[in-house]
Amino acid sequence: MSNFFSKFFCKFRSEQDGTLSVEAVFAFPLLIWAATATYTFFDAYKAQNASFRANYTISDILSRETESVDLAYLNGLMTVFRFMTFGDAATSWIRVSLVQCTADCTDEASRDLEFDWSHGANGAPSLLAADFDVYGSKIPLFPIGDKLILVETSLDYTPPFANMLVSFPERKLVSHVVTRPRFGPQLLWSGPGANGIDEEDFE
Repeated sequence: MSNFFSKFFCKFRSEQDGTLSVEAVFAFPLLIWAATATYTFFDAYKAQNASFRANYTISDILSRETESVDLAYLNGLMTVFRFMTFGDAATSWIRVSLVQCTADCTDEASRDLEFDWSHGANGAPSLLAADFDVYGSKIPLFPIGDKLILVETSLDYTPPFANMLVSFPERKLVSHVVTRPRFGPQLLWSGPGANGIDEEDFE
C-alpha cells in the first residue's frame, strides 16, 4: 500500500498536464489594474500638459499686447483656456498680475515685490501683497524698473478611473507662468481699479 501511494505522489509531482484557468484568475485582475493605472496616469499627464500649454499661450498673448487690457479681455483669454483644455466652465479660472521690484532686486530673500494690479476671470480673486509669502519663490530675479506678467490658471481634473482600481483622486491642476512684456515696458489695466489693485482687495 505504501508503495502504491509513493508511486502515485511521484507521478502527481511530475505531472505537467493541466489548465491555465487558475493562473488566469490571478493574472487577469492584475492586468486590468495595470491597464487602468497606465491609462489614468497617462491621461493625468496629458491634462497637466494641456494646462501648461494653455497657460504659455495666454502668457505669450499678454506679453505681445501693446494696448491696455480689461475684464472683457481676460474673459476672452478664459475662453481660450477652456477651449485648449476642455475645462469646466464653472470651476476653471485664470488670473493675471503685473509684478514689479522696488528694492534689493538682486536678493530673492530680501527684495521688495509689489503688484501693480491683479485681476482674475471666472471668480478668481485678486492677489494681495501678503500673497508674496507664497508667490515670491515663483517669480525670478529681475532688475528694478522692470515689470513681469504672472499668469495663473486652474483646471479641475477628474481621472477616468478615480478611486476605483487606482488611488488617484480628483485634483486641481494649477500652473504659474512668468513672462516679460515684449514690446512695451508694462501691461496696462483699464478696467475697475485702473490705478492699481482695487481698494476693497485690501480690506
